[in-house]
This record gives sequence, structure tokens and C-alpha cells, in this order.
Amino acid sequence: MTGLKVGIVGLGAQMQENLLPTLLQMPDIRIVAVCDSDRRRAEQINRFVSNVMITDDFDDMLANAGLDAVVMACPPQAHRDLAFKAMAKGVHVFVEKPPCFTLDELDQLIDASRRSNVITGVGMNFKFAKPMRQLRQMTSAEQFGQVVHIQLNHYASKPTSPLWGLDSTLRSFLLAQAIHTIDLGVTFGGGELRDIESRVQRHGDSLLVSLELQFTTGASVSLLSGTMFPYFEFDMKIVSSNSMMVELNNLWNITMHEPEHGTSATGPGKRWRGAWQPGPLDSGYERSGYFGELEQFFHAVRHNTAYEASFESLRPTYEVIESICKADAVARPDLALSA
Repeated sequence: MTGLKVGIVGLGAQMQENLLPTLLQMPDIRIVAVCDSDRRRAEQINRFVSNVMITDDFDDMLANAGLDAVVMACPPQAHRDLAFKAMAKGVHVFVEKPPCFTLDELDQLIDASRRSNVITGVGMNFKFAKPMRQLRQMTSAEQFGQVVHIQLNHYASKPTSPLWGLDSTLRSFLLAQAIHTIDLGVTFGGGELRDIESRVQRHGDSLLVSLELQFTTGASVSLLSGTMFPYFEFDMKIVSSNSMMVELNNLWNITMHEPEHGTSATGPGKRWRGAWQPGPLDSGYERSGYFGELEQFFHAVRHNTAYEASFESLRPTYEVIESICKADAVARPDLALSA
């Protein structure tokens, strides 16, 4: 099959540092057009690819570039508005997270994707990171048993003010940072969401979010996140019905803890642990998930199959985000608009 013709929208830092280098590693992808509201920035594509349509008019790109798909890295309101236009033209859509601001907006995007019969994708690179794929393989093994609890800690120091023209720092943080962690909780919890409980604490411009989720599978999720921390850090623990626990530190090291190891020299009562981490030659974009998310998106486009991180797949994650914001508004009505 000839290479898919792809248009890039938004040639800012995220596109240049992560998405574009990943696209350039894919031999069956042809970047044929670039659109940015700043035409001079769009022209920077010439450092990477030649003979490319360059424009500051998205409608012009849709009409004249003959696109199969677009890959966007823009503010969420642009993701939302431009995705509607692309889908109406039958063009497949991949956007960086977040795709939009609210659950209502996401539902509108889902409806439009169904009407247009296009593949949609959201850049949830945590989900496709190589250590996360390994973790999912380990926890789905029969000997691991059933997942009964997931503990997620996602520490950050920003944002401490609203983003993208929003009036809420809380919603900005949930969409910019915690969306990854909530999505992982939903992924490993399995089944449907049964219960959501949350609490938001504030100190100055920083906030702390604690979250408890229950799923129809019987699994529970505890999540601690926020901006009261000195730096970014991420860790995750998954407990099984077989008294096993697997631990992921900073999307890098995985440790499997088992209650006993029958061949141990000290007998079966000895606790045992095994470790895994990416190899030193693993590609940075593969390890961080950027390669995997785009590779699987384009595979879904070619074969007209479901993509794991579609608009529709994010609906439970957005349900959680809406629940946190609404619960906080009830608890702190004085901050409902300025939070």
C-alpha cells in the first residue's frame, strides 16, 4: 500500500520534539502538508521535510492536500474545532491530549466520528510506553490473578494557574497532567465505573487531588496527584488476588513482588522479587510511548479497526474529570469559577 498522506497541524514544541521525529521514523507515512496559525513557524518544516504544502489556513489544507489523516498538537479548543472539520471531510484525526475541555464536547466529537466513520486518536503516550506495555502483559498473565487494586501517584509542580483561556486551575491540571493517570486507572481497573469519590485540597496556588474509583470488576483505584510537589514523579502499584504486587517507578523500572518462591534456598516462606527495565538501546520515542501510539493509530487507519486511545475510549476518563470538578464546586462554591 502507498504511504498514508498526513497533514501536520501545529508545529510547536510538542510536535517538533516528539511527534514529528516519530513520524519521520515511519517509512510508510508521507508528510504532505503543514498548517500553523504562524506561517513562519510552519515554514520550519523545511528543516525536516522538503516539498511540503505550507499554510496558515486549515480549510485550504483540507481542500487541497489530499489528506488521509491529520496529526495535531494545538490547544484543546483548536483540537475540538479542527477535528470537526477534518472528520466532516472523511479525514482520520489524531490529536495531542486533551482533545477538548468537557465531557459534553467529547460526546459531540464521538458522535461526529461515528457519523463520519473515521478513526480518531488521542496522544496518551503513557498508555503506550514500553514499560507500560510490559506491565500490562505481566498483569494479564494467568498466574498473576485478578487485579484487585491499583495505587497511582502522579506528582507535579504545574500548572498553578489556568491554561488555554479556562477559568479553572483544577480543570487545567486534570486535562494537562492527571488525564494520563486517570486513564491508566480506568485501563487497569477494567469493566465499567461504579463509583467516584474525590477531594481537592489547596494551599496558595497549588492543589492536591485524591481520588477513589470502584469498577464493576471489583477492582479499586486510589490516585494521588496535584501540583504541591517539587518535581514530576510517577509511580504505580497493582495488587492481585494471588497476593502478588507489581510496581512501576517513573515509567522505567518494574518490580514484581511475590509472596513465595519455591526454589529459594531459604524455603518457600522467602519473599521474592523480579525486576525489569527497558534496554539501553531502546529508542527514546518507543520507550516514552510516542512511537507506539502513532504506529497503532495508523495501523487502525489502514485496517479500519478500533484504536485503543480513540475519542470514545476517553469517555470514562472525562467522566472522572467532570466528577472531580463538580464535587469540588459543591465543596467550595466560592472557588467554583476562580479555581
